[in-house]
Amino acid sequence: MAIIGEDLPEPGNRVDLDPALADDHGIPAPRVSYTLSENSRRMLDHGIARAREALEAAGAREVAFNPLLRAGGWHLMGTARMGRDPATSVIDPAGRCHDVPNLYIVDGSAMVTSAGVNPTSTIQAVALYVADGMTRRRA
Repeated sequence: MAIIGEDLPEPGNRVDLDPALADDHGIPAPRVSYTLSENSRRMLDHGIARAREALEAAGAREVAFNPLLRAGGWHLMGTARMGRDPATSVIDPAGRCHDVPNLYIVDGSAMVTSAGVNPTSTIQAVALYVADGMTRRRA
């Protein structure tokens, strides 16, 4: 049984460049910073309690759990937030980077949330929206 929750956007949870680790070409490596918030911890604890109840009602004699299964996968999102204000976002509503001319970002990093489910269809829709806008502006 799996518990799927949705982290609220937390400013401290981010992907940035590692100041010490770089690849063979000197390019800084990505660094993922993540802390489980109090809200996320409460959601996880609630889900585990309900799962335990369901499994015991089904006749389970023993219930074990792994509260943060790293191998389960994560949807890293919101690291290049979309918005109108360059102080609080990386790209504008057209997907264009505020700071780098002609750079467009069309992946999940533009969205701060996935509502706890696989975001692939939404990412595809945003990518098509951004590409359509690029085509219209170029014409």
